[in-house]
Amino acid sequence: MGLDVSPAAKGIASGVSSQFERPLYILAAIVGLILVLACVNLANLMLARAAARSHEMSVRVAIGASRGALFGQVLAESVVLSLTGALLGLAFAFWGSHALVLLMTEGTLVPVSLDLSPDLRVLALTLSVAALTGILFGLAPAWRCSCQDPASVLQQNAQRLGGGSAKLGKSLIVAQVALSLVLLLGAGLFLRSFERLRSVNLGFDESRLLQITLNPRPGGYDNLDMASYHKQLLQRIAGIPGVSSVSYANFSIPSPQVWHETVSRSSADVSMGVHFLANGAMVSPHLLETLAIPLLDGREFDETADQKHPRVAVVSKSLAQRLFPDGQAIGKGIRFGFLPDFQNIEIVGIAADARILDLRDAAPPLVYFSYLQGLQQWGEVQRGDLFVRAGGPAEALAKAVGHEIESLGHEYALETKTVQQTTSQALTEERVTALLSAFFAALALLLACIGLYGLMSDAVTRRTREIGIRVAVGARRQNVLWLVLRETLALALGGIAIGIPSALAATRLIASMLFGLSPSDLSTITSVSLLLLLVALLAGYLPARRASAIDPIVALRRE
Repeated sequence: MGLDVSPAAKGIASGVSSQFERPLYILAAIVGLILVLACVNLANLMLARAAARSHEMSVRVAIGASRGALFGQVLAESVVLSLTGALLGLAFAFWGSHALVLLMTEGTLVPVSLDLSPDLRVLALTLSVAALTGILFGLAPAWRCSCQDPASVLQQNAQRLGGGSAKLGKSLIVAQVALSLVLLLGAGLFLRSFERLRSVNLGFDESRLLQITLNPRPGGYDNLDMASYHKQLLQRIAGIPGVSSVSYANFSIPSPQVWHETVSRSSADVSMGVHFLANGAMVSPHLLETLAIPLLDGREFDETADQKHPRVAVVSKSLAQRLFPDGQAIGKGIRFGFLPDFQNIEIVGIAADARILDLRDAAPPLVYFSYLQGLQQWGEVQRGDLFVRAGGPAEALAKAVGHEIESLGHEYALETKTVQQTTSQALTEERVTALLSAFFAALALLLACIGLYGLMSDAVTRRTREIGIRVAVGARRQNVLWLVLRETLALALGGIAIGIPSALAATRLIASMLFGLSPSDLSTITSVSLLLLLVALLAGYLPARRASAIDPIVALRRE
């Protein structure tokens, strides 16, 4: 036993901090990648505009404009573009933050209130990053426009002027596709992991099952015989029309933070025997029947499992196999923890493994004790939940059950939900992570699509004369269409080739957040790669179709 002393300056909810620390870091990394993608698009846009305006800028210099004025104009355009996007983003963030909190706290017992007013430090950082982004990606086009020789520029055609920027643009697009693949793979893994968690076999029947959290009235437990009270309560609820079965337990579903102790055989030496960490649960008779957890061997508790009889237990299948590999667990004794009353407990039943405590744990080592034999542990009354199995819709019984609880005058229903609702609420973190990663991945895909479309449109514009000559000497429209699509596919495949190794390295950081999936899941990698190729083809098809429809006469007269 020890004393934990820690500063409270940053809050005392350490469990909340540890729970959301990694998802928030992952979210910050995703946002950083989205910023890089937006910067790449901005850089491509500014380079393409600089190439297209070379003649205009050269004319300005020729008639007396200073190079400093041109440099400042191009740089100002870039910064204004970046800051405008930042202000629009802040407005969207103000709305999105409220929606995110509502999504994360949906169904909570106590309404969660968070101060979401704009933080001046966050606001200053956002505007600074936006301005810096505009400056950095406006420097290259601005420098290019201010350093070009007007005489040589005016003598060149658009194709020669755009050649250098086109090569750099292609490199940026390849990098953009690679980054998009990283985000798409992460989002695909999160979505598939969440879907598997949501559809996993829990090992019990959660349909038509009501869970009621009990709370005492002021003085409700004073001088109360808890065994008689709970027996009376269960009998009264069982008499409600539509109730198939009712039981009591000292845990909620799910409830990862429960009673943990080491368990071992009673016959083994305490110092030399094999010990396992297991969970303990105090339950009423017929709990397994109420939850529809199969009883594989032995029997469940009955009313004789009280303090007048030797302590008995029902263990989960996984724990029985670990303690007794020979398969003969019924009638054997176990120790649970260090309390004297738990040093020689007879196993009377073996229950199937069920995910009643942690949805991610398929085979939790669990020991069920009769609550009639352990009501006053450590001088405290054992509190818990009621589980009611309904013959029809469970929600219809909530009001009647709450009335029966309150009629006895000792407790009231603090919270009443179906087990399906509680298990869904337990997946809030996974749901929010999957939704956010999917949103940002879709945004990345959209940016990649816009970038590819812009690059190929610019390429078609620059190569109008060349395409006109090809058509004039006999090239068919299908050939021209494939010419542009082939270049688009080459850029997309180059980005995918770079993105797959990068994504595999990045997804190792989220391996512990996945369920039933490997970070290198082949089907997910294949799916996102095909999706990226499909989007690339869509982005390149419109410029390709425009190129295939070019009139050779018009093209040859253009310059």
